[in-house]
Amino acid sequence: MHDILLASTAIAYLGAVLVLYSSILKSSPGLRKLAMLGTGAGLLLHSIAQFQLWFSNNATEISILNVLSLCVLAVVALLVISLLSRKPLFDAGLVALPIATVAVGLEWLFEAPGTVLSAGSTEIKAHILSSVMAFGVLSVAGVYALFVALIDHFLHKHHLNKLIRTLPALDILEVLLFQLIGAGFALLTISLGTGLVFVNDLFAQHLAHKTILSIIAWLVFGTLLWGRWFRGWRGQVAVRMTLAGMALLLLSYFGSKLVLEVLLERSWQT
Repeated sequence: MHDILLASTAIAYLGAVLVLYSSILKSSPGLRKLAMLGTGAGLLLHSIAQFQLWFSNNATEISILNVLSLCVLAVVALLVISLLSRKPLFDAGLVALPIATVAVGLEWLFEAPGTVLSAGSTEIKAHILSSVMAFGVLSVAGVYALFVALIDHFLHKHHLNKLIRTLPALDILEVLLFQLIGAGFALLTISLGTGLVFVNDLFAQHLAHKTILSIIAWLVFGTLLWGRWFRGWRGQVAVRMTLAGMALLLLSYFGSKLVLEVLLERSWQT
C-alpha cells in the first residue's frame, strides 16, 4: 500500500508540474487551477504515505530518502498554503514539483540504509531525526540556490528564452529559499544542541571532525540569515553562502561516513 501511495504521488506531482508549465505558456487560468488540484491531490497522497511510515506500530527506519521525501512534502505544503496569502508562491512549483517527483520516486524505487528510530534513548532519537531532517531541508535549499543562480545568470546576460521566461520570478524563489534555510537552520541548531548534550565523548566516537564541520556550516547559515534580515543580502551572496554551507554538511556527513565505515571499517558507535 505504501509503495502504491508513493507511485501515485509521483505521478500526481509530475502531472501537476506539466499542467502548470502549460498554463504559464498559454496564460490559461483553467490549466493553472487544474495544476493546483493535481498538486493538492499529490499532497494528500504524500501525506497519507508519510503518516503510514512515521506513525505505524512498527519501528521506523530513518534514511536520507524517506527524510528527503518528508522535507519535500513540507515544501509542497508551503506552496499550497501560500495560495491563501496575498503573495502566493505557487509558481515556484515549476522548481519544487520536479524535485518532489524525483524525491518521492527515489523513495519508492530504492531502499537506502538507515537507522532504526526505536533504538536508543529519546534524546538520541531527537538528535538523529533532527540531524537527518536538517540535512534534507538544506539539501532542498541547495537545489533552490542553484536555480536562483541559473535565473540570475540569464537575467544578467539578457538571455530570456521561452523556458527561462516560464520559470518563477527570482524574488519568489528567493523567498522560498530563505524559508527553507530558516527551517534547516532551526533543525541544525536542535541537532547540534542535542548532540553536544546527549552524545557522550565525541572524540572517542570519532565524531569531533563531523561536529566541527557541522558547527562551521551552522555559522555560515546563521550569518546568511543575519545578513538577509539586517543587510538585505540576496542574489549571488545568498547562493554562494548556501552552497558553501551545504558543501560543509556534505563533507561532514558523507566524508565522515566514508572514512569511518569504508576506509577504517568502524562505526560512530564504537
